[in-house]
Amino acid sequence: MKTLLVLIGSCMLLSQVMYAQKADTLKLSLSDAEQQFSQKNFLLLAQKYGIEASKAAIIQAGLLPNPTVSLEQTVISQPTIANDAPIGPFGQRAFQIQQLIQVAGKRNKQINLAKTGVEISQYQFLELVRGLLFQLRSSFYQIHYLQKTLLMYNQEIQKITGLVNAYQDQVQKGNIPQKELIRLQSFLITLEGEASEIINQITDNQTTIKVLLADKTITIIEPLVDDTEIENMNLSGLVLADLIGIAIQSRSDLKVQEATTQYSIANFNLQKALAKPDITVGYSYDRSGSYVNDYHALTLSMALPFFNRNQGNIKIAENQVDANRQYFSQTQIQLENEILQAYTKAKEDDRLFRKIDKKFQTNFEKLILGVLENYQKRNLTLIEFTDFLESYKNTVSQLNRVQNNRIQAFENLNFVVGKKVL
Repeated sequence: MKTLLVLIGSCMLLSQVMYAQKADTLKLSLSDAEQQFSQKNFLLLAQKYGIEASKAAIIQAGLLPNPTVSLEQTVISQPTIANDAPIGPFGQRAFQIQQLIQVAGKRNKQINLAKTGVEISQYQFLELVRGLLFQLRSSFYQIHYLQKTLLMYNQEIQKITGLVNAYQDQVQKGNIPQKELIRLQSFLITLEGEASEIINQITDNQTTIKVLLADKTITIIEPLVDDTEIENMNLSGLVLADLIGIAIQSRSDLKVQEATTQYSIANFNLQKALAKPDITVGYSYDRSGSYVNDYHALTLSMALPFFNRNQGNIKIAENQVDANRQYFSQTQIQLENEILQAYTKAKEDDRLFRKIDKKFQTNFEKLILGVLENYQKRNLTLIEFTDFLESYKNTVSQLNRVQNNRIQAFENLNFVVGKKVL
């Protein structure tokens, strides 16, 4: 019996330490959480640096090739060369400068490729924001409704604990059979175990939010939620076809795939341009090593595309274009089906929520108070009393679950549309 009471006391202490100390609680609205997320999230900051890096690639792509210079100077000077021509005390020297000239618009095509790479990085950033914000909002509402359920559990635990303490004296006096006390203690342990599972779920969601907000404190986040505002949300103004149209314009993952297709097209054009040989022009000077002294000449060179005309890379790029077009079509079909699924689920969860009488929970709570009073007066048996409490617990948990499922379905609809529509 002593071990049993210690276990009960330990579980209650855990709940009090984590969720009853107001000094360790941070009340946070969703808008404040989103603002902190946008300012502090490390993944977003890292992705922003990635965008800046891809912008630097545009600068690099626009740079002209450097000219090359070669110098030649004899180390050991001879007064004359083989044909007895005088070369003076400084010996033979030669100089050459060359500049590569890119043809077929290679430079512009490289710039275009780099610009498309920046677009991809920007859309990837928006996709990251979309996914992380969905996690943030989902966990935020999860915590809210789990905490409401936990509050009900704690109230029941408090009532049963009071009865257990009172009945221990009555058992010792012989007024109440010990089996009734043991039944109450067993029911209390069950409540504590279920409450502990809810606390673990809250902790998991707390961890998700604190990571997203880069929060290193040990405070407990308490979401500030306007239940009336959520209750007034409805789907009446939403049309499935319109949602699909909005998603096609807004979904960042679709934009990523579209930009990736454009990138592969730009790369295909670049590979075709690379098949055209570039020209190298230059100037050459030779003091005494040519058929005349002080030899001046213009130079021109280019590779002859007899064997390598970049055929392999062109073929690779062409296949990448075709593949990315298929990926884009697949992404679009997936988008449409995701919206259909999310819209259907949101309508069903909203329908179920609106079937519930808004006064039901209040009336049930009043009934439970009467049940407790009647049990204390011995007008109800222990089995009847615990059955009522079990029914109340299950009902309140289910009501909170219905409300949470509804707002989660709404958030999922916002997520798959790519824009807040609810």
